[in-house]
Amino acid sequence: MHMISSPEIINEIFRHDVLLQKYTSFRTGGAAEIFVEPVDTSELKKVLLFCKDEQKKVFIFGKGTNILVNDNGVKGVVIHLGGVNFQKIERRDRNVLSGAGVTLSNLVRTVASYGLGGLEVLAGIPGTVGGAVMMNAGGKYGEISDSISSVTTMTFDGRIIKYTRGNIEFAYRGCNLSNQIVIEVEFKLKESKTEVVLEKMDAIYKEKKEMQPLGTFNAGSIFKNTPQHKAAELIDKANLKGFKVGGAIISKKHANFIVNTGNSTSADILELIKIVKETIKKKYNVSLEEEIHIW
Repeated sequence: MHMISSPEIINEIFRHDVLLQKYTSFRTGGAAEIFVEPVDTSELKKVLLFCKDEQKKVFIFGKGTNILVNDNGVKGVVIHLGGVNFQKIERRDRNVLSGAGVTLSNLVRTVASYGLGGLEVLAGIPGTVGGAVMMNAGGKYGEISDSISSVTTMTFDGRIIKYTRGNIEFAYRGCNLSNQIVIEVEFKLKESKTEVVLEKMDAIYKEKKEMQPLGTFNAGSIFKNTPQHKAAELIDKANLKGFKVGGAIISKKHANFIVNTGNSTSADILELIKIVKETIKKKYNVSLEEEIHIW
């Protein structure tokens, strides 16, 4: 056993039966058995060692924009990287250090104010830096991995590891950093004029707004594209746009988005996901894989 008393941690920072609805962009789902927001890496390490000792399952999230939480909730410890020390941004010449809990929108605007370019391709993508690295977030203009110079992680047994860009394998919507938590990311950027970067950002955001149901309760793209097909095009072709289950609807604006119209349950969304997968498999013999994480 590690020299950590469970009551000390539980009494100080653990919260029980916390509804996760307000923490996810879908605004659905049940409660976390245990919910914790560590303020820094030393507190995160204590929590992880406690989970290891008590054999508690660990769930990590930043802004909850890529997660569907089951209506029955989550058994285990949900760690939210919302603490102040995970939200720091620090400039080092043309490099920028960012905590994992920084939102992408905040990072992109802050970097633009420094007169540095390279991250504007992420405009309009929700979520935090840590989650964006884990899923190599991006779009047609580029991915977050394009600008990364190093990533610092913590393993589930509390070890801190720093990876240079060359030691990380990034793929479409993923990387090889599973079973560890991103805590800090360093970006190598290029000098630019603030107004030029902001102009590019606004253009990308405007384009997204026309194509995607931004401003609604959704979790972004539900399915990954396949090497041969764009998921949205297949769903559109199958006439599933506007298809509804309970309070959940397949967006009429973008077929790869499911929107909670206000009274949806996670079960409604899961049923829609199932219908889409079965329909696409039957009609086109294509197996769609979820991009969102289902807890």
